[in-house]
Amino acid sequence: FLQYARMTQILHVVVVGFHHKKGCQVEYAFPPLPGPADNGDAGLPAAWRALPALALPDGAHNVEQDTTYFLLPSLDDPDRAVFGISCFRQIATESLVSKSSDVTRSTVQKSVCVLSRSPLFGVLKAKLQLITQAYFNEKDFSKVEVLSQMHANLAEMFDDGADLVDGQAASMDISIRSLIKTFRHRVVLLFKLILLEKKVLFHMFPVARLGDSLVALLSLFPNLLETGLEFATAAAPEPLQQQLQNKEEKLQLQQPERAEEAVEEKESVGEEEEKKDEERKEEGEATPVPTYAVISSFQEITEAKPVDACARPALGEDPLLRRKDAYGFPLSIFTLGNIFNPYVGLANLEHLTSKRVRGFVVGATNALFLQRKEFFDVVVTLDEEGVGCVELLAPELRKALSLTAADLRFADHLLKHVEGSEDEGPAYEGGNEWCREQFRAYLLSLGASVRSELAPTCADFSPAFVAAWRETVNCRRWLEEGRHEDLVGVEPGHIFAGQLGVYDVVLRVEHSVGGSEQARKALSALSSTGKSISASGGKMKNNLTSWFKGVTGQASAALSSVTTPTETKEPATPVSTP
Repeated sequence: FLQYARMTQILHVVVVGFHHKKGCQVEYAFPPLPGPADNGDAGLPAAWRALPALALPDGAHNVEQDTTYFLLPSLDDPDRAVFGISCFRQIATESLVSKSSDVTRSTVQKSVCVLSRSPLFGVLKAKLQLITQAYFNEKDFSKVEVLSQMHANLAEMFDDGADLVDGQAASMDISIRSLIKTFRHRVVLLFKLILLEKKVLFHMFPVARLGDSLVALLSLFPNLLETGLEFATAAAPEPLQQQLQNKEEKLQLQQPERAEEAVEEKESVGEEEEKKDEERKEEGEATPVPTYAVISSFQEITEAKPVDACARPALGEDPLLRRKDAYGFPLSIFTLGNIFNPYVGLANLEHLTSKRVRGFVVGATNALFLQRKEFFDVVVTLDEEGVGCVELLAPELRKALSLTAADLRFADHLLKHVEGSEDEGPAYEGGNEWCREQFRAYLLSLGASVRSELAPTCADFSPAFVAAWRETVNCRRWLEEGRHEDLVGVEPGHIFAGQLGVYDVVLRVEHSVGGSEQARKALSALSSTGKSISASGGKMKNNLTSWFKGVTGQASAALSSVTTPTETKEPATPVSTP
């Protein structure tokens, strides 16, 4: 199996069904799974025991069809990830031409999954949906020839000997435009949030929107989606404090035995020295002062130096170093115990709360996750109108993730181009690739500013954010890798740096009130005028007087002070990270 796994990117095609007594279980796999064949789950290996629940996610029975993405640990190297995409559907039992005796419900629900060694989410999505539909159209789930044929076709398409995966394979047909329209100015906040390696929960439904949002967000980081998720399921090595404790316990167990050996050795050496003294006396030589080179093991230092439990983790060797380009991309965000998974179930909660998991970005659809907010630093949801909301639960993040005036100008620049045209083509301004290029330029300017260590160039990114980012694993590794010669041509400073004006005040207000329609109209009116800032400010003051009477005190505070913004939706009683 391991030899076969190294030969192809496509590992398995798997069918997961829902049994009325046993729950979700694997019913078919091609090639066969390498686990015990008699475990009642088609040879499912222990490391993949979460596969059935990931392939048929919570709430799947509420939709006719949907698609989900997920990650599993690799069987040949637990530190590496295997990438899964699942397309699930349901069909009325009466429509089946052949059914087993254990089918007792009015509908039958099954999922077809593809497991691969590389993230092929976007490029596989449409293909898997078509194959799943064809499989259901047979109305006889014992006819699996279409699935084995799909595996053969995909294996040939993504063979290692061919031009494997281009830069768009993982995010193909994943809309960044939709992400920006959903979160508006907050998409810049989410981008900065990913850099800080915190514990982040995305809770959305349906699950396809959840997965697409997370994949789209990660695709904004250069090369991260394509080559930066290889270790996204690996927990951190054993904590240093625990290593020292284990070593001390081991030494304590060895001490009695080593002490006895030391005493015997000392007695033996003493007898030899006495014999030499007698020989010297007979020959008339002076007796030297005895020097015993024996150190009792009880004198061995076994007490470890004090270690701060909250100290920054030791970096060690960067596992992604060989995959990085001349700019140092992808950043080593999802390494050393910082987990990424587009979908997790309740069974994964125990893993996320492990001491060896220092951070994560995960998606979920189960409402029970929202009742355990003490496990998260940030919760991202959608409101009733489908607008993205970001709830900052860790108090220190409110200042670090407060968008600056330059950040808001950047976000407004994105929104104007995305909303200015409905064309989904990749080559025009406002398209998906154009959006990625904008964030690439933003990240390069951020990196150049941080490396320059010039306070004025970092100010437009927020000093609190820059200080927090410098403490992360990904930034520390990026700074330690060297100069990154291609970065020399990037000028330090925010790409939208500039003097504050009335327009910045309106941007702040729109961001504070969640992008209301009135604020957007005010922005449009201000943008269309060619008058001076003072004239525009006077006109805006008159136009907005009546509007501000109904605006909350939060927005009024934001209007009066540009430098102390109120950011995203915050909980009434924030809970800090445990």
